[in-house]
Amino acid sequence: MVRTVETAQTFLTASEVDALVGDHLAGMGVKALAERYGIHRATVFSHLRRRNVPSRRPGLGVDEKAEAVRLARAGVSMRAIGRRMGVGRKAVRVSLVEAGLIADDPSERS
Repeated sequence: MVRTVETAQTFLTASEVDALVGDHLAGMGVKALAERYGIHRATVFSHLRRRNVPSRRPGLGVDEKAEAVRLARAGVSMRAIGRRMGVGRKAVRVSLVEAGLIADDPSERS
């Protein structure tokens, strides 16, 4: 049986993996890293795991939180903000609660 590959594989050099790790440590998200380096998100995780980079708690960084608040104030929905930033609506919601933009509603937690 012959396997067909729809897209060409992208192999990163050691220096590209170094740059990927540096970008991750600087706060770049996995989705953005995958797009920048032309690889799948799972491959980003594999490179980070091989380099023993500690995983971050899912959510938004400080700058991303500020952007989420700005977008919410401009009337963009939490779901749309999450899609734009590569995180779930709940991560956006946490940021908006922390900023005091919306009230914490325990019924929305899971």
